[in-house]
Amino acid sequence: MKIILFVISFLSIIYSCNDNVQQQSKNNSRHKFDKTKWVKKDNDDYPYREEMLSDIVTNEKLKGLKKEEIIDLLGQPDRSDSNYFFYKVAQQRLGIIPIHTTTLVIKFNKDNIVEWRKIHK
Repeated sequence: MKIILFVISFLSIIYSCNDNVQQQSKNNSRHKFDKTKWVKKDNDDYPYREEMLSDIVTNEKLKGLKKEEIIDLLGQPDRSDSNYFFYKVAQQRLGIIPIHTTTLVIKFNKDNIVEWRKIHK
């Protein structure tokens, strides 16, 4: 009985470590920004945004763009208010309940020009 419990525990640890390595590899993979993939929606999820987020934040010149230029580049935001655009990047759920969301937040100044962009987790 002890051997069976040991084997089950060992396999669980190996399996969870393997999942973590695969997930980290997926999260660390960087893909160039592609507008067609960025706006592609599968049910409530965006399957490509997480892979392109690093490229958008580090390589795309967002600062200094106007609201209209951001919409041309990234499409309509998932949510907005007077000075902010919010683009949902990824969401983990427990059933239908969201438990963790990654969002690209873009803040505009009084002239509707990008002041900063941040990743909210």
